[in-house]
Amino acid sequence: MEKEKIEKKQKEEMKQVFLNRFLDKTLDFILSKNNKKWIIFLFIIGFILRTLTALRNKFCADEMVHGTHALGFISSGKLQIMDESAVWFWLTDLFTKIFGVSVFGLRFTSILFGSAIIILIYLIAKEIFNKKIALISSIILTFSSFQLTQMAALMDISMAFFVFLSMYFLILFLKKSKSRFFILTWVSLGVSIMIKSIALSVIPAFAIFLIYYNKRHFHKFKFKQIIYAGLIMLLLVTPILTFNYLLYKDKGLVDLQFARFTRISLDKYKDIAPTIAPFNLYNLIFPNHGRHSGIVDGLLMFYHNESIFVLFFAFLGLFFLFKNKNKFLLFLILAFLFPFLFLSGTSLLANHFVFGSFFISLLASISIINISEVFKQEKTKKVVLYSLLCLLILFSLAKVYHQNNGFFGKNELGKLIDFKNENIEPNSLVVVDSRIYRGRIAFMFYDRHYIETNYFSALMKNQNSWSGNSIPITTYYIEAATDDSGWGTVSKQPEFNKTCEEITDYFKKKAELVKTIYGIKGEKHFNIYRTVFLAKPQTISFADSTHVWFYYPVGYKPKGSNFDDYSTYNAFDFLLNKIAHLILYLDIVIAILLSFYIYFLLYKSS
Repeated sequence: MEKEKIEKKQKEEMKQVFLNRFLDKTLDFILSKNNKKWIIFLFIIGFILRTLTALRNKFCADEMVHGTHALGFISSGKLQIMDESAVWFWLTDLFTKIFGVSVFGLRFTSILFGSAIIILIYLIAKEIFNKKIALISSIILTFSSFQLTQMAALMDISMAFFVFLSMYFLILFLKKSKSRFFILTWVSLGVSIMIKSIALSVIPAFAIFLIYYNKRHFHKFKFKQIIYAGLIMLLLVTPILTFNYLLYKDKGLVDLQFARFTRISLDKYKDIAPTIAPFNLYNLIFPNHGRHSGIVDGLLMFYHNESIFVLFFAFLGLFFLFKNKNKFLLFLILAFLFPFLFLSGTSLLANHFVFGSFFISLLASISIINISEVFKQEKTKKVVLYSLLCLLILFSLAKVYHQNNGFFGKNELGKLIDFKNENIEPNSLVVVDSRIYRGRIAFMFYDRHYIETNYFSALMKNQNSWSGNSIPITTYYIEAATDDSGWGTVSKQPEFNKTCEEITDYFKKKAELVKTIYGIKGEKHFNIYRTVFLAKPQTISFADSTHVWFYYPVGYKPKGSNFDDYSTYNAFDFLLNKIAHLILYLDIVIAILLSFYIYFLLYKSS
């Protein structure tokens, strides 16, 4: 009996020794001096996770606007559209040409730049703090629930990438005093503005910190640097200024953002007036209309979208950040504070606040490393660090799983797009239930001859007045099986719902049910019927004439039919327009080159 006890004890000791050695070697390997291989590995993991969530995430209303407006943007030759700058639309249209007009193609910019921010946070944290904090920050950001659930056909993540890239270049400039990093700082920031104008809100943070840093370390303000920076950015945003100048000169209009803050030509955008309110200091500070103050609602964006466990450690990280003073502390604070306050006082949408996941991940990494350093034994430090990191990852993934009801599979719109691409012939007619949100219809069927049921009765009446003989036209009918797909108001419109039901009953009798599309939770979303109609040849052109969505004809066709297409009337304006287009193409080339440049920066980093 005694011998058995001794052998049992020895086995337990051997298991413990093996476990300790395995843990030590694992952590030593993870935290080894050569972190580059791990950052590339995290980039790959981040790309996979972001792709999975992009395919599964439900589409929001703004995506239906911006995603649809991206399609055909390159061939339109436009400098921009009425509500956003051009670079994101140009890149998104390019990616859909490469990957197809699918959920993956439309959301690829967010997938790509969201994954690239994993590399950027490592580079920035390494320069400000150390490699350990840099690596842990990258790990936390890789699994950030806020990042993963915001993989959408929107500009915010792409914009954030170039803002953070400009931060990195400014840090390098201040540490190494090399002029190329100064130029790259403001070039990157200019590109971010050309992706989304919200990037303008970080300019005060950059300017204030640059002046402060020069005064403290060189005892000079160096205002010339601010002037040079302004000139660089002014050059890069010339397309925005030119578009508004020429549009105003020709038609007395300016784009939505200029109208929002100058109040010029607001009547053109009166239908969406509630969504374009300018910055309001009162709303930022005080509760109003039954809502919290803007600051509270802004903070709640992080609470609703980021893991509570990560937020807890990020909050603790603030204490450690202020305790261990750093010469770039003010820069981090300002770079977060200016856009946060601006957005909290004007535009409280979750996607606008996703930039905060960068700062949250950085603070959480500072926190868990400082907590692990409290313990004296090296082995205990590693166990605590490893355990906390695992918990952070698990809580983040659990939140993503809860919000998306899983990780794998496609949302219902993605499935319907796939069905269209594989089964609906390009020369067929697609009749779509008007209870499906108009943006969804344009988004899914922009490249088909579609017509909403709102126009179906007019189509049928016109058959008698059109000349020529009827021909067989393969016709598909897309029913909103939920009775309301994206509008959220159909239940309050009984007459509208009744009309749609009558048309649905008509197709149920005339056509064959060929497919039912289910959502991510297994709920029925769309029924697809197929039949052949005898109709006049003019049917197709009539259907195409109805393709208008949110101020623009779908695909911007025909050219010259857009409300913000302008004409030039003298040589100066003509030349200015040409120069602005050349600068736009330069912005796009720079954006692509800088996207690859960070991998070179990672390779060259010590």
